[in-house]
Amino acid sequence: MLIAITRHTGALEDAALCEKYNHKAKVVSPIKPVKNMEVIESFIKAANGEEFDAIFFPNAFVAEKLGHCIKQQLASKVRIIANGPQTAKILHNIGLAAEMLPFFYTKDLVLYLDKWIRGKKIGIPRAGNTYPKLAEDIIHAGGIPIEYICYDVEKTDEVMDLTGVDAILFTSPIAFKLAILPKMENIIQMAIGEVTANEMMYGGDAPAVIGDGSIEGTLKALNAYLVTESH
Repeated sequence: MLIAITRHTGALEDAALCEKYNHKAKVVSPIKPVKNMEVIESFIKAANGEEFDAIFFPNAFVAEKLGHCIKQQLASKVRIIANGPQTAKILHNIGLAAEMLPFFYTKDLVLYLDKWIRGKKIGIPRAGNTYPKLAEDIIHAGGIPIEYICYDVEKTDEVMDLTGVDAILFTSPIAFKLAILPKMENIIQMAIGEVTANEMMYGGDAPAVIGDGSIEGTLKALNAYLVTESH
């Protein structure tokens, strides 16, 4: 199947994963990032100045754009935490040994850090669409969130080209919310995880397939769905 994946980045990785599960990938971008350079510079200065006890990268895009600005030796002093496997892979390739959340959901960061979070400063470079309750959750757990909205997200104002596409995978709630979609007859709609699925259902498009928060997990769920539908 040809699968449209709503992404800014990761085209090569997505293609390889799709091939692994006997599909092909087509990257589509319903949204575009807009840099906040002053905020980005402030985050990099604070990170390299060792002002945090941990830095959390909520997605692969932010890791790719900002990870290389962080001194590699910082990872021996500060916990570097990635939201999912692709984010972790990008950071590792840069030279930052990153931990990874086991369930790929931003909302699980507090549960993952457990009691360690108390009194700790958590630096969070993010886009404007990241899980909005994260800072509140960290405060309730006794931590100190320091958020940097390094990127705003805007819609591209272009109808997505889904020519020849058999399925579409929405990788975030905002990607679905701001997407300008053509008629999607006979196209399987998929959500990367439950948060995106909830946004889709709220918008009136219940996904046929829901992943575990990762691209690979969603592809596994798709293949299981296809087997069920064929019987």
